[in-house]
Amino acid sequence: MQTQRNDAPSPPIALVTGGAIRVGAAIVRALADAGYRVWIHYNRSEAPALALAEALAPAIVGITSADLSRADDRRALVHRIVDPAGPASGRLDLLVNSAAGFEHGAFLARSDEDLLRVLTLNLVAPLSLIRDLTPTLATGGGSVVNILDLAATQPWRGYVDHCTAKAGLAMATRALAGELAPAIRVNGISPGTVLWPDDERFSGEEARARIVAGIPLGRVGSAEDVARAVVYLAGEPFITGHTIVVDGGRSVSRGAGP
Repeated sequence: MQTQRNDAPSPPIALVTGGAIRVGAAIVRALADAGYRVWIHYNRSEAPALALAEALAPAIVGITSADLSRADDRRALVHRIVDPAGPASGRLDLLVNSAAGFEHGAFLARSDEDLLRVLTLNLVAPLSLIRDLTPTLATGGGSVVNILDLAATQPWRGYVDHCTAKAGLAMATRALAGELAPAIRVNGISPGTVLWPDDERFSGEEARARIVAGIPLGRVGSAEDVARAVVYLAGEPFITGHTIVVDGGRSVSRGAGP
């Protein structure tokens, strides 16, 4: 009796930072639906991470906690992902840098320490992970998708630190696309309002109506809108150095603010 060989390729492996909640969780779900096996990174959202992993098993490689503002935590995260004895045998095909902070405050009321904290999480951490994971990603022609937002190109009053960090990450996305090619593709997603911020200033009907009025398509987006764009960029082998804006047309209107 002849034994049949199983020549089906193994599923690609993805790491989604900030993957336990909100947009990150939607990206994890979309990648799992697209046939990826996914690492879920979280910082403080352990319970949602565990629940998401249980709901999507066996598409989840594992969950892993790290404070990405700490260099030691970033190094430990990388070590776990690339460990050849780990659950994915050290393979990684896609890095999605979704984890971010969203701090607000008048510029003159904030400090250098505030600025450095925002830059570390929103700019330094993604670049650090890309640098340390490049050897692994390059092995299989992997890719990176950085989650930006409209603050990368539109100044928001009260968000100078955040705008500066996201603008830096947007430029790094383009620069790294050239520097890491052809081994690794690097792209970005720039969401508009796809989920309401956890901020009381956007909880009232009047404030929300003002934002929706500035969106040509007449509605806020969803986390799933962003997730579909991530899956698209991850799967298109001839696109690098580009950012897809997922904002319902808001960037071409007069709407301002997050």
